[in-house]
Amino acid sequence: MRVFVNGEPVKVRPGRLSDVLVSLGYECEKIAVAVNETFVPRPTWDSCELKTDDRVDVLAAIQGG
Repeated sequence: MRVFVNGEPVKVRPGRLSDVLVSLGYECEKIAVAVNETFVPRPTWDSCELKTDDRVDVLAAIQGG
């Protein structure tokens, strides 16, 4: 199925948000995620089923000064 990750179309296998993030190579302990502009708390990633054309925004903290 197709979802949009940070605005880019990506083909993924249907499934849970947590599985999709891992398949895309994200280090899940270092990111925050929103689906369709709604923040998804980490404890609910396993129960969040993605649908075709969902918009997934992945935000990573960066260190700076």
